[in-house]
Amino acid sequence: MYILLLPLLAAPLAARPFDSLPPARTRVAYEPAGRAVTITVGPFRLPAMGHDHDMMMMMDEWAEDRSDLVTWPADTWLQGFQLRVVDGAGRELSRRLLHHWAVIDVDRRELVYPVAHRVMGGGAESGDVRLPPTVGVPLPAGHRLQAFFMWHNDSDQDLEAVYLRLTITWLPGNLQPRPAPVLPFWADVDFHPGEGGANRYDVPPGGSTRVAEFTVPVSGHLLVLSGHLHDYGASIRVEDAQRGEILARVTARRDADGTVRGVSRELLGLWGPGPHLEANRRYLIVVVYDNPTRTPLTGVMGVIGGLFQPDDVRAWPAVDPTNPDYQRDLAGFLRASTVAMANRTRMLP
Repeated sequence: MYILLLPLLAAPLAARPFDSLPPARTRVAYEPAGRAVTITVGPFRLPAMGHDHDMMMMMDEWAEDRSDLVTWPADTWLQGFQLRVVDGAGRELSRRLLHHWAVIDVDRRELVYPVAHRVMGGGAESGDVRLPPTVGVPLPAGHRLQAFFMWHNDSDQDLEAVYLRLTITWLPGNLQPRPAPVLPFWADVDFHPGEGGANRYDVPPGGSTRVAEFTVPVSGHLLVLSGHLHDYGASIRVEDAQRGEILARVTARRDADGTVRGVSRELLGLWGPGPHLEANRRYLIVVVYDNPTRTPLTGVMGVIGGLFQPDDVRAWPAVDPTNPDYQRDLAGFLRASTVAMANRTRMLP
């Protein structure tokens, strides 16, 4: 389960507050019998980006759309999700139309950062997720969720009436025996809350290795690890900064031309408890990119995400909406979506 993503490059609109434009139309179907909640957002018109998509990503058109705030209806254990991009007739379209997406819980904080919790998400290369019934993500009734997502139509054809459809599956909160509580987490090799495209960087010819340090406020085990890389990305690993030990590593699945088609998903807790992270101990995220070309790779990212099982879920820090990083991060999401919604060709009336 992953975990992205971040507010991306989008300048604020001086004439409007961040939330002055409405989010995309959102429909929520609560299905108690099927133990599912389906969130549908749209419709959108996706203009063709063609061969200029890399340049557009460096401009204000690279902006996120968002759903309404969705109030979660019951005390549950989240079990997984299925995301689809569909047309007006419900036919599936390519998942690669989404550069990335994320659902945030504004009422819970992240593991690594004091910002709103990314409950689920992924990139174009990410798949659906289904957890075993022995574990679950605790989600209380009343928590407020919001989806943010970035379209990426790099074809030469405009697409009309495109929808994002997200189905979240769950188990009842009073289930016995209780699932083991696990929580999604992520860490970025270059995270700057609310600063848009500041979490992207360039890779010179020949490639690069980029490193960032992080800590966690509560001890626990890494159960699952995956990640997000752009083209020519090679691998991401987590290291113990004090011992120099590699705790986990994921690798890119690439075509011969360097196009990243996916990132491995390591089930670290399948045959054992998984690597144990200690509260306040120093760890590293290490991102490796190849670059066999003669020009720099611009605007790449390196993000890990997965599942973390805290030793004591009650020790998870409470969210602090007054924290400056929390506020900057959320403002960055809203700013990016305001830029997207200001482009009136993107959302259909």
